[in-house]
Amino acid sequence: MENTPRVNSARLGDYVGRTVRLVGEVKRVKDLSAIVQATDMGQVEVKLTTKGDIESVESSFIEVIGTVEDANVMKLHGCINFGQCDLDLDLINFCINLSHDPKFAKIF
Repeated sequence: MENTPRVNSARLGDYVGRTVRLVGEVKRVKDLSAIVQATDMGQVEVKLTTKGDIESVESSFIEVIGTVEDANVMKLHGCINFGQCDLDLDLINFCINLSHDPKFAKIF
């Protein structure tokens, strides 16, 4: 099973061709594309594969599981819908940065 690291928009380019997880707030959905504001406030385009995917991302906060196509584009494989909640994106971003820090490699 492939490891799916959590990333923010700044780290997305390091994972081109790999599957990752990105937490963020859905800003808009148009056709088969969603714009998600990641935990570091960068925007990422998430390509949807079917019209049914639109329902899964039409929420305030989501975690996207997908393949990174380039530094700001992902292709959706799955989505965890957190709904309308008060998610602390700063705290999540802090944890994402810790998970990429070599000092904490044994924890993450």
